[in-house]
Formats: sequence, C-alpha cells, structure tokens
Amino acid sequence: MTLRWIWRVGRKANAEKRAVRMNGYSPEPPGVLVVCQLFYPELVSSGQTMTELCEELVALGAEVEVICGPPTIVDRKSRIPRILKYKGITVKRVWGTRLSKLSFSGKLVNHLTFFCSAFFRLLFDSSKRPVLATTNPPFLGVACAAAGILRGKKYIYVVFDVYPDTAERLGVIKERGFVARVWDWWNEKILRRASSVVVLGREMENLILKKGRGRSSLAAKIRVIHVWSDDRRIAPVEKKENPLRQRWNLEGKFVISYSGNMGRFHDMETIMETARELADIDDMCFLFIGEGQKKKWMEGYSERWNLTNCRFRTYVPRRELGISLACADVGLVSLMPGQAGLSEPSKTFGILAAGVPVIAVVPPQSEIVRIIREYDCGIIVEPNDVKGLTKAVKRLYFDSDATARLAKNAVRAVREKYSLKNAAAEYFDLIRSNQDGHS
Repeated sequence: MTLRWIWRVGRKANAEKRAVRMNGYSPEPPGVLVVCQLFYPELVSSGQTMTELCEELVALGAEVEVICGPPTIVDRKSRIPRILKYKGITVKRVWGTRLSKLSFSGKLVNHLTFFCSAFFRLLFDSSKRPVLATTNPPFLGVACAAAGILRGKKYIYVVFDVYPDTAERLGVIKERGFVARVWDWWNEKILRRASSVVVLGREMENLILKKGRGRSSLAAKIRVIHVWSDDRRIAPVEKKENPLRQRWNLEGKFVISYSGNMGRFHDMETIMETARELADIDDMCFLFIGEGQKKKWMEGYSERWNLTNCRFRTYVPRRELGISLACADVGLVSLMPGQAGLSEPSKTFGILAAGVPVIAVVPPQSEIVRIIREYDCGIIVEPNDVKGLTKAVKRLYFDSDATARLAKNAVRAVREKYSLKNAAAEYFDLIRSNQDGHS
C-alpha cells in the first residue's frame, strides 16, 4: 500500500511538471549567466545598468551569476575579489588588463583581454542556463555564438550600441572597409544564432532589421526593452534641501547639468559653445559630472575662454547619484549627428526620474526625441545648433512654470514606462522563456 501510494504521488508530480513545461512556465527559479565587462563595484556606464538589472532579477526570483572584468574606469588599482557574493548575485571576475579607458589603445586592449577570458569561461561552463550578454565589449557576441555552437548554449544578446556603424560614423574604422565588412558579417551570424535579441529603441530595431538578412525570422526574436531608471533610488529632491548644492556651492544658481560619459559620440562641442554664449549670466552654471574622451578638451576650452560658469566633477558614489542628478534645474543629453538608433543616452532616464526636464541635443530620429514628445518632458535641439540650445536654456531659465511642468511630466514618464521594475520584469520573462524545455 505504501509503495503504491509513493508511486502514485511520484507519477502525479511528474505529470504536473510536464504540464507546467508544456505551458511555458518552470517550477524552478530561472537561472541566467550574465556576461558584461563592467559590474559592481564599478557603478558607472554599463556597469551601473547591469548591476541594477541583476539586483532586480534576483528580487524577482532569478538565480544570477555574472562574469565580468576588473574595474577600468574609476578604480584601476585596488584588488577586487575574484569571486564575490553581492545581494544574492554570484560575481566571478575574470582576468583582464586595467589600462586607461580614455586612450583608444588602452580601451581596445582591455576589451580584448576580457573577451579572451570570458570566452574560455563560457566554453567550460557546463550549465544549461541561458547567457545574457551585451555589446560591451562590441565583439563579445562572438564568444556567445561560439559557445552556442560548441556547447549548445542559448544566449540573449543585448544591443547597447550598433556596431560597426558607430565606429564608422566616428571615423575609428574606414566606412565599408575590410574591417567593417568582416564586422558586419560576424554581427549577422551573432544575431542569427541568438535565441533572443534586445534593443533599446524603435529606431535601433529598424536599423538592425535593415542590415540583417532573413528579416522575418530576425524580427520574431527582437524585443524592444528601453533603458530605465530606478525611481525608488532616484527621485525629485527640493533644491534647498539638496546637500550637493550646498557642498558644491551651487545655491542660488540655475544649474544646467551633464552627467555621465563625455565620449566620442556625444556632442559636447555644441554644449561648450552654448556655455560660452551664456557666460554673461551670473547665476547660471554648467555642471559636468563624469569622465570621458572629450573631458580634457572641454576643460581646456573652458580655461581658454575663461568660462567661470563651467564646473567639472568626477563620478559620484552610487549613493549620491540621485541627489547629483536632482541638484540640476535642467539636464543635458547629447549625441553626434548620424548616431540616432546606433546608441541611446541612458543618462536620460536618471534625469527624468530626478524630476528634471531634459534638453536633448540629439538627431531627430533618436528614440529620446520620441520619448520627449510622447510625455512632453523636455526640449529637443539638433546637434551643432548652438543658437537652438542657447534659446532652449534661456526659455527654461526665464519660464519657471514651463520648467515645473516639464519636470512633473519627466517623473510621470519613468513611473509609467521607464522604471527599472518594469524593464526587469520584461527581462525576467525573456530569461524564463529561454530556459531549457521552453519554446
């Protein structure tokens, strides 16, 4: 009797498991192996983006392991544990060089050494959990595709930047040259082998579909998941109560802030020329927080023209990110001409969550333009339009009612659509659908 009862219970449990699998759900918590070069404790650029996502995935019930490289942006000297447990995430740091990212050669060598280490780690990973990888470094997808062929691994490919187009537009490689053509060929293989492809916006989706062959099969696996902001961590703060405005001597100032990477594909030239145009307004301050390839040029430009209205800071600790964004009256984002759809300035969503209106110096096809128009949360200016940016800054400087209205709409945009919670839920579903035994 006892044996028969055990047999019946076991048979019923197996039947339930089969039914669950057939319906596309797993009774086990979904597992994922995240591969990205930057991760905690390097909470800048994509390091912060991926750390926030993994934290939220764990909160939703996923088992997350991360393969990442050593810090290369903020802290290139301190020793970081190879294996680290952080908020339920298992972080495994592979070997890689720690050269300065501000030089092209240093950045390239860092990319290559991390790629090699991550590639071998993927080859020796015997688990069946899907891999989630980003385009940072830009050729990381090659390792995923190889692991897919050799180990039968599924991978979700997250496109932060479209290559080689970005490198071509910036003049890093020759347009339609040998390197670009080989790169395009590899990208097509990577996208075709991926089980799912995540893009950051609708224009990016269009660009990838135009470039790829077999559009219908590729379109079926593409999912648009916007970059986000954690509106539980970043929220509006009254200017009079913001400690950074006091610490940085910004009290009584109208602050126009640019926070984040000041890289090759950001139109910092238009912003600096605008700061020069507005230098005679005593209570206006342009605040630049972060690092990047163009920062040294910007500091030199400020010194050459004696722009006392420009101030430069490095990245702030994560615990102060919210108040650093909220100390501004206006937040700036920018892209160079021709970059629409190739990259999206993720800093936009932190600015919105902080209740700060955005002035976007971006091409008209950019996803950021669509968001600003849909939610009426900022002003759009085309790249290289110094007069247009000057006019936009003055409009918000003189019209406090317009500034307050745009700020209110900025918060609404994040709460309704662009929060970390919403984005993580979409990634969670995507990871679960890529577990073995799922379609």
